[in-house]
Amino acid sequence: MWRLIVIELNHSEFNIAEPLFAGIQHSQAIVYAVLEGNSPGRIWVDKAQQPTCALLFPEGAFYYAAGDEHNETFLRGLPGLFFDELLPQAVEKELVLFSFSPAWHERLSEVLRHKGILTIQRKMFHFNHKKYQALNDWRSEIPTGLSMRLIDEQIAAQYSTYQSLLEPTSKRFGFCLMEGEVVACACTSVFVGHGEAEIDIYTEERYRGHGFARLTACAFIDECLRRGLIPNWACWPEREASWKLALRLGFEELPDVPALLWAEDL
Repeated sequence: MWRLIVIELNHSEFNIAEPLFAGIQHSQAIVYAVLEGNSPGRIWVDKAQQPTCALLFPEGAFYYAAGDEHNETFLRGLPGLFFDELLPQAVEKELVLFSFSPAWHERLSEVLRHKGILTIQRKMFHFNHKKYQALNDWRSEIPTGLSMRLIDEQIAAQYSTYQSLLEPTSKRFGFCLMEGEVVACACTSVFVGHGEAEIDIYTEERYRGHGFARLTACAFIDECLRRGLIPNWACWPEREASWKLALRLGFEELPDVPALLWAEDL
């Protein structure tokens, strides 16, 4: 059974899994937000002392596998972990699984293929500070009647979805472009780790088409730089508006990263 070959770590033990993620080339903010204790998550390993494989799950995000892709015992324990334990308990019956090398992706595909899992791609970007600095001053473009505000206790009291941003241990933050007390657009850090901040941005439907996402993202990026953080952008290829905005903000495209997808309604 998977319980005998995949062990879940206590939060106090997360540090033993950190070496397995050293040098990863994407999703650093997400992975290290859990490893550094900034965001809640779960980690499973092949053994409690000097593990060689790890599976990391940031709460509300995707799964990430790292370590020795030749560990057959660990790999064979993953289908049971996912489909007998985790997915039945999940509100959303969906699995998105990333790894950090072609070899890992191939081995995960093999052990999960019988479950009908598919390969998808995620667009990744690198922040070019010089390109961003060349942009015009965004503050002068804020329309009359709107204001840019750092999300604080007052805003979070009105919009409970922002409460988690105020938890000091999370290191998260965000900005809202507001019309009076109404949020038109919000840009927040969903994860902060490894000196990076993972961006999430959303514009209310009736405010779309006015460039508000760019203005709010600029406020967020400026705050990242003030805090010594590198902003990070990633999205699915079908989110054309998202990746086009990233390019306008000085981000540069990196090669797409493959992931494995399973969903109940596929």
